[in-house]
Amino acid sequence: MCGRYSAAGKLSELAKFVDFVLKAPTHIPRYNIAPRQTAPVIVSAEGRPALKSMRWGLIPAWAEDETFGDKLINTRSETVFTKPSFRGAVKQRRCLIPADGFYEWQRQTGDAQPYRFTLQAGGWLCFAGIWETWRRPAVTGEFDFGSSFDQRPAELETFSILTTQANDVVGPVHDRMPAILPVCHHGDWLDHGHFDMNLLATLLRPYPAGAMQAVQVSKWVNQARHEGPDCILPG
Repeated sequence: MCGRYSAAGKLSELAKFVDFVLKAPTHIPRYNIAPRQTAPVIVSAEGRPALKSMRWGLIPAWAEDETFGDKLINTRSETVFTKPSFRGAVKQRRCLIPADGFYEWQRQTGDAQPYRFTLQAGGWLCFAGIWETWRRPAVTGEFDFGSSFDQRPAELETFSILTTQANDVVGPVHDRMPAILPVCHHGDWLDHGHFDMNLLATLLRPYPAGAMQAVQVSKWVNQARHEGPDCILPG
């Protein structure tokens, strides 16, 4: 699985290989993105990539409440095309999730030891993802004083990271990893006008191990509330 990742790079660097329209607030470097938090996501909008903010943890449209998203921070690539829960999203709502690294933990005596996985060359990469829009159910009953008292958004856009089997770099720490898409196939993943399941399925494979590296980092990152460059310091 992937339970934490970073997106601390400059958007100008990301734009060099994903030509997106900015539809999100100003990007703030993030070193410890956790489930239920908002993060940048690239979707297809009006025929071209657009960067916007979504909440991590997919909430299907039919879910009764938003806690359902806690179960779907990750989606297995092996079943995303066949499970009814994901069929609509994988056909019409595929997305790229920009990151510059992700974390996994190796179990030890005491606190688990975190490792950060990045490209050997550093810089941005994109996970394959799917997204949904969930509408908050209307409040009814004698204590309904009107929506003006509820500051929560009426709609939530949420996403899930697709995972695949780990490569030889990630494997010693965890048996799953995010499905990292090659730059040359970003357009194929975002192209909702042409759904070729066989092609898309071939993209969701372990990223070449020779292009990645693992770095043991500080246990400071173990706490989801911790943020900042200290999260990626060697430890």
